[in-house]
Amino acid sequence: MTDWRTGVYLDVASLRQTPHYPARLRDEIGLTTAVLSFAGTLPQQIAQQTPFPQTPPAEGQIADLVLRHMDGQAVDEREFPLAAASVGPGVRASGDDAGFRETVDRLKSQGLDVWLCGGCWTERRLMYCPSREATAVWFEAVCAHWASAYGVDGIDLTHARFPMGSFPLGLFGCTCDSCALAADEMGYDMAEMIAALRSARTQLRRLDGRRLGEVVRMGLGFFDIIQALGVQPGLLAWLRFRAELIARGLQRFRAAARSANPDIFFGCDTYPASMALTVGHDLGRWGEFADFASPLVSHISAFTCDTLTTWAKFLQAEIGDSLSAADALATIYRFTGYDGIGLPETYDGFGDAAELAYRVPVDDLVRRDLAKTRLYLPEGLPSFPIIHGTGWPRAAIDRIVSEARRLGHHGIIWQGTDELIT
Repeated sequence: MTDWRTGVYLDVASLRQTPHYPARLRDEIGLTTAVLSFAGTLPQQIAQQTPFPQTPPAEGQIADLVLRHMDGQAVDEREFPLAAASVGPGVRASGDDAGFRETVDRLKSQGLDVWLCGGCWTERRLMYCPSREATAVWFEAVCAHWASAYGVDGIDLTHARFPMGSFPLGLFGCTCDSCALAADEMGYDMAEMIAALRSARTQLRRLDGRRLGEVVRMGLGFFDIIQALGVQPGLLAWLRFRAELIARGLQRFRAAARSANPDIFFGCDTYPASMALTVGHDLGRWGEFADFASPLVSHISAFTCDTLTTWAKFLQAEIGDSLSAADALATIYRFTGYDGIGLPETYDGFGDAAELAYRVPVDDLVRRDLAKTRLYLPEGLPSFPIIHGTGWPRAAIDRIVSEARRLGHHGIIWQGTDELIT
């Protein structure tokens, strides 16, 4: 093993079709770590701790557990079938425990570290409220089982966050009674935070789109945003509160995993640094609840570009016809820190997701977030960026990997390897 970790995401079903794939990656690209999606089954004593009143849960029971918008609306019900197919948050009802154990053993026999990749609060647009005690107890039990039952070297939690930024409803939740109680316990005022969110939106609607575009072209700064939106303390508190909820939960989950297996290497993937706080990720606190970070910079469509275009369209809807699409996009690029790298000036310029990496400067986009991530993460905390090895230009991939090394990251976890192997 070298100091540079090379991982890849794997799943049991694919490995049944291509059993020699990990060994090939070990020999050709120096693979050290298999990040294996959990596909086992939970023992009865763990499964019975589910917060679901029954399995499969009824729609009303799912709705009772999920994030709610500040106006009381539950999250998008299109995701409810995912929950109904689970024994509890983040764990599917279908599984083959013997097959999963066999896969873990086979990977380890090839000289690879194995990390179990498990789900958490969020499934695409659906999020289980992070302040519910029953849900927290569930994840503690599941993480302890994962850490001790399969002989894995690490746990890599995914979706330990609020819904992705391209789903705006997630930015305004959760404000349920449980979250209000949690806010009070942590010294936050839920009513003040909701009032600040409403005030900022009111101020936004008063802006003149043409003047906003002119200012953005001149150069929009932090203090300009504070003035333009009349930002109140409750708005910043809202971002801090959500991040603290995530951190508090993950502290409990790691403690449970380590109690079951003191040697477990416990970590989570992180949202792109430029927008991390929108999903409750405070990278500066990562060392409080994780042994490593995996900056998830591979999803340039769903996480980054879809968010940029969604927010730009939201600006246009709020401000009106006086704000052009080009100025709306420029405003969001500036606000999020993606300006100056040549992103499209029109919505059509992004094209389809399949061709996105050839339509936008993917290496500049990703390298910007890698630099920010390393700046914000605690010094010395291992960081393994997740990037695509399939569907991106090889030259861009090489530049990203080189920059990750230069910035002080500690390896790469690949999503796909078609561009890497012969």
